[in-house]
Amino acid sequence: MKINKISTQIFLAVLSGILLAASFPPLPLPILAFVGLVPLLTTLFYFEKTKISKYLLVYLTFFVYHAGTLWWISSWSEKTDTFLLLAGLALDIFHPFFFFVPFIIYFMINKRLNKILSLYLFPAIYLIYEWAFGLGDMGFTWMALGNTQMLNIHWIQFIDITGIWGASALILFTNVFITHLLILYAQSERMRFLKFLMNNKTASWLLIGISIIIFAPYFYSLSIIQKYDYKNMLKKNKLINVAVVQPNINPWDKWESDTYQQYNLLLHLSDSIMQYDNSIDLLVFPETALPLLSYDFNTMKDVSLIKNWCKVRNAAILTGLPEFEFLTKSNNYPPFAKKWPNDTNLRYYAYNSSILIPPDSTNFSVYRKSRLTPFAEYVPYQDVLPVLLKWINWGVGISNWNKGQGPQTMTYNRNDNIVNVGNIICIESIYPDYVAKLTKKGANLLTVITNDGWYDYTIGPRQHYYIAVTRAIENRRFLARAANTGVSGFISPYGVSLQELPQYQQASTNMMLPLIEEQTIYTKYGDWIIYVGLSYFIILLLIAIIQK
Repeated sequence: MKINKISTQIFLAVLSGILLAASFPPLPLPILAFVGLVPLLTTLFYFEKTKISKYLLVYLTFFVYHAGTLWWISSWSEKTDTFLLLAGLALDIFHPFFFFVPFIIYFMINKRLNKILSLYLFPAIYLIYEWAFGLGDMGFTWMALGNTQMLNIHWIQFIDITGIWGASALILFTNVFITHLLILYAQSERMRFLKFLMNNKTASWLLIGISIIIFAPYFYSLSIIQKYDYKNMLKKNKLINVAVVQPNINPWDKWESDTYQQYNLLLHLSDSIMQYDNSIDLLVFPETALPLLSYDFNTMKDVSLIKNWCKVRNAAILTGLPEFEFLTKSNNYPPFAKKWPNDTNLRYYAYNSSILIPPDSTNFSVYRKSRLTPFAEYVPYQDVLPVLLKWINWGVGISNWNKGQGPQTMTYNRNDNIVNVGNIICIESIYPDYVAKLTKKGANLLTVITNDGWYDYTIGPRQHYYIAVTRAIENRRFLARAANTGVSGFISPYGVSLQELPQYQQASTNMMLPLIEEQTIYTKYGDWIIYVGLSYFIILLLIAIIQK
């Protein structure tokens, strides 16, 4: 079989992009990911030199995939900041180029070795690159193939062993198995497909492999579904009563609005929920819920104003805030240190932080966000290229945050229960290894605080909520999520959304959540599946070289 018509090649490349985009939540079509790469891999397998480049075909696939999935990043709302609009468009146009890397390696191997063996090396190549792409300042794992299965929770339960990368691996191998099956069928005598399967042993084994990948995870799900049933866990674990507060404040006006009005709104919503249940232990406010409450609060952590409320209500508050750290006066400040508005001789660092204020002690915990959103919150590699700071700056809120010191739990004692909160700020939830390290440090409850209000009435906030589902499953923790405009709610260790607040409404709700201490295989050992993939790649590559 030959696929040398340019129109056919373009159609197959675009079809792959459409299938991948359609498999991504919130569309309920995760099964499409298992065939999403088949059209592209098929046309690349039969690719012969024509007027079109095979790299253009790869670009078309990933451009359609990215644009169809991440179009909402440009916001497209009335008050959209120009930088955000351009950043979203740039991501759609330029981000697909990053995915040339695994295909460059694949093409190099395919040119020198057996084409079928090269095809079977592709899953390892892509998987290792997909994982590596999540590392460093430019890391962005939103588009990981495993994330297409966020709604397929009965299939995805095994990620408590492998992490989301295990799901990506099975999707990649299924695509390769189906591609190989089509290649074999095209090389047959065009007999009926069932007869072809009966007469071709390789095809039969491929079909068995596909069936195992599709159905075996459901048996694993059946074996653990009772263990992580919410009602059962209420009986077996220590409990904490958690409330999430959703203020629904327009993010474009947030930094210019009266901070005390925002503060009073948050407390009003908290009082409202506590009128129904005064046994609430912890209230969770969104990211930067208190923008600039006071000089003492944001710099010296003078929490007396909030602490008084916590003491009277006998409840703790976890809230996001911008935190300022003044630098010692010097003639040689770091180029990314900011000037204090009231004294240009002073320099400071700004952190996107969270603070947990308990009701019964002077101790409080502070966590500084460590995985920052590239370009929106932080200019990648600004330490190396500080000149970039002059060219790139988001004009909304406080951009160019400084990095925290990595995953840190926030601890307080509640009714003789030690509550170790693993607080995740916004985009940190897309990094599996980061959340696993946080859990490994002792977090027995996960919280996500975020502000997705920039993406009004798009699919972005819903996608971000579903990503938290995978973190809850990987680490088997209950997760409370507070978002400025939504989606706010509670997620079980099985990945079930137990309760959600309606988006774009001022609201609060609470739920009794079990505290879990046991650690999953993924929590303990992290991304071990990547080392397996690397070993598979080396072994198969050696076999291919020896055979040649």
